[in-house]
Amino acid sequence: METGFSILIQVAAMGCKMADLRIGFLDVGHGDFIYATTPLGANLIIDVGTGDVVPSIFLSEISAISELQVSHPHTDHFDDIIAISKKNIASFRCPSLDGFTDDRIGWTKRDKAKIAKLRQMRREIAADNEAVTVGQEFDHTVWFPPNVDINDPNTASALTTLAFKGVKILLGGDLPASGWKDLLNNSKFVGAITGTTIFKVPHHGRSEGCCNELFDVITPMLCVISDKSIEKDNKNTAATKWYSDRTTGCIVAGCKDKRKVVSTRSDGSIFIKINDKGEWWVHPGTRWLRD
Repeated sequence: METGFSILIQVAAMGCKMADLRIGFLDVGHGDFIYATTPLGANLIIDVGTGDVVPSIFLSEISAISELQVSHPHTDHFDDIIAISKKNIASFRCPSLDGFTDDRIGWTKRDKAKIAKLRQMRREIAADNEAVTVGQEFDHTVWFPPNVDINDPNTASALTTLAFKGVKILLGGDLPASGWKDLLNNSKFVGAITGTTIFKVPHHGRSEGCCNELFDVITPMLCVISDKSIEKDNKNTAATKWYSDRTTGCIVAGCKDKRKVVSTRSDGSIFIKINDKGEWWVHPGTRWLRD
C-alpha cells in the first residue's frame, strides 16, 4: 500500500495530469487528516491531526504541498503542524486567528509551540487561488462562515467543496449547526453544495454539527465520520443514526449491503477514488491504493 501511495504522490508533485480525484480520510483518532490528489496534478491537505497515522510520516515521500488547509484552530486539526511546515507549501489557508487566545486553541503546555507555528504560518504564507488548479470538470472551493464566536474556534471552521465529473464532496470541519444556517443564507454556497454526493460530517459526528436545514439542501449517498473508538466523550450514537437517516447509501468495498455512514473509528482509514467518467469507489481499511 505504501509503495503505491508513494508513486501517486510523486506524480502529483511533478504536476502531471492524473485521471482521478483521490482522497483519503486517514485514521488519526479524534481529529482530522484528509489528503487528496487532484485530476490536474495538485495535492491538497486538509487538517493535520495525528494518531495512528502521523501526517508527516504518511507524506514522507513528498516535499511539496500545493495547498495546506487548517479548517479551524483546534489542535486536533493541526497537531502535526511543526513537522508538516518543513515541506514546501505553496498555499496556506486557515481562518483568521485574531481574537482566539491560546487557551481556546489548545489545552496542554505542549500545544504552545504548535499554536505559535500555526500563527506564524498564517502570517507568512498566503492563500493562493492558483495553487490548486481547477478546470476540466474539477472544482475546489473554500468557504468561511460569516459569524465567528471568539470563545469557540469550531464556529470559524472553513468548509471545502471538491467536485469532479458530477461527484461532489463536502468537507465540514467542526462547524456547528448555527454556522451551517448562516452559510445557507449565501446562494452561491447553496449552489455549490446542492447535489453533494459524499459528506465528511462536522465535529466528528457529534450532535452539535447536525443541521436540519442543511439536509433540506443536500441528500448525500455517503457520510464520513472521523473520530476515535467510542469512549466516554462520544458514546452517543444518536447523531450517527441521525446522519444515516438522511443519507441514501452506496456500495463500499468489502461490504455486502449498502453503507450510509463510514467512520475511521470502525472502518479505519478510508480511501475514495473518482475516475474521469464520474464513477467512484469507497475502500475502507486502507490508507491509499495504487489502482
